[in-house]
Amino acid sequence: MPMKLGEIVARLYLAFMIALVWLPIAFMIMLSFKTGGSVSFPIQGLTLDWYVAKPKGYEYISYISVLYDSAFWEALQNSALVSAAVGATTCLIVTATALALRHRVVGRDALFYLILLGFIVPGVSLGLGHVVMYKQLNLEFTFWSAVAVDVVFTVPFGLVLMMARFDPDLMLYEQAASVLKASPVNVFRRVTMPLVKWEILTAGVLGFVLSWSELVRTSFVMKGTGVLATYIFNQMQINPVTPKWYAAGTIIASVSFVGLILVGYIMSRTAK
Repeated sequence: MPMKLGEIVARLYLAFMIALVWLPIAFMIMLSFKTGGSVSFPIQGLTLDWYVAKPKGYEYISYISVLYDSAFWEALQNSALVSAAVGATTCLIVTATALALRHRVVGRDALFYLILLGFIVPGVSLGLGHVVMYKQLNLEFTFWSAVAVDVVFTVPFGLVLMMARFDPDLMLYEQAASVLKASPVNVFRRVTMPLVKWEILTAGVLGFVLSWSELVRTSFVMKGTGVLATYIFNQMQINPVTPKWYAAGTIIASVSFVGLILVGYIMSRTAK
């Protein structure tokens, strides 16, 4: 049976979107294994040198493998710490906010849309705003500055995801427990928490992944070596572009892929 025109268009559109997202990632991964220092096609040979080769002692930073780039590992540690803090903070804020927004409290709609501004406002605008605010308050940028600016970005995603997957009968279960004389603490611990634990975990993992690869907002408030995204971006502005930076980008992408798979797994458990 021949396909209808609408189905053909839909399949072509889907193929185009998949190619638009995944082809650049595929090119990056291939170039990270390329022999030689030029970033170009065709690829004449494959090597792991950009990942693990031991330096000879006189290479420029763009020609030192990722394994032996101490600044890279410092940036990796910063990324892990910032992303972990963002994930944990996102969990707490999203859980408290989602549970509160179920009730018809005064200003509920306004609060919800104000939170959504976190991913609607351009990252450049938010970053510039933080620069001005810190200057006016005479504050220095620290580790927590990066956490704060990333949390503003991650909370809306976690909140929308959590509220969309709440059990519609959750409040009925909580009311039944209250009728049976359970304290608010016991209601949350024995009824609410078991029913929303996977949504909470999803919000935390999503917050980690979003913060892990964030560049624009973090670049305004992170000084020194910075996180991986800002470190690679800054180095590529002042140093030759070699497959070493594509290897570093592949490492970042790999962590994001693992996080995405974990989110999908958790959400599938929630659906069951």
